[in-house]
Amino acid sequence: MDDATRHALVQLLGNAMSDISEDCWCAGWLGGAEHDIPELCRRAGESGRAQRWGLGEITPEQGRALVYLADQLGSWADLDKPGVGFVPYQPFPLTPECLQAIDRQTS
Repeated sequence: MDDATRHALVQLLGNAMSDISEDCWCAGWLGGAEHDIPELCRRAGESGRAQRWGLGEITPEQGRALVYLADQLGSWADLDKPGVGFVPYQPFPLTPECLQAIDRQTS
């Protein structure tokens, strides 16, 4: 995959993650989304059950689609420093503290 294609796909993935953040928390990019969304997408896709997050949920279909895209890219996305685009990001393995925070937010 060439650099331009990779960049475009990271932007696509980042925008999809941002849409989930907006739908679930009314925040275009909730702090921690770079960790929470990949894990919740993984859980939704593997379990076949929607994962509650904030005021919304991540469906199994969303989860599988984003996991597939991230697998093709070899990364997830995070907001860039100026906050106008996205950069590749590796969220895994998650720290125990991060997993505990996700479990608290989803319960």
